[in-house]
Amino acid sequence: MQREADSLGASVAPSPEQAGADGRIMTLDEAAEYLKISYSTVYRLVIDGELRAFRIRNAWRTSTGACHEFVTKRFEEQSVICQSGETK
Repeated sequence: MQREADSLGASVAPSPEQAGADGRIMTLDEAAEYLKISYSTVYRLVIDGELRAFRIRNAWRTSTGACHEFVTKRFEEQSVICQSGETK
């Protein structure tokens, strides 16, 4: 997928504001690449309800907006833990 983006001249995905409310629709493989994590982790996040996604027949799809929302939420949770001095 990276080769495809490079050949189009785009190496960074657009922000949700640039791409619209939910951003660009992408596969879970693309989401894994976007988030720099494995496919199985993305799939687990979807199944656990932590990352918004939907199915089209047997294929899962999510969006750059959903990924951005997930990361923002994680940053907020982590900063609260760090500020309070708690460890989990």
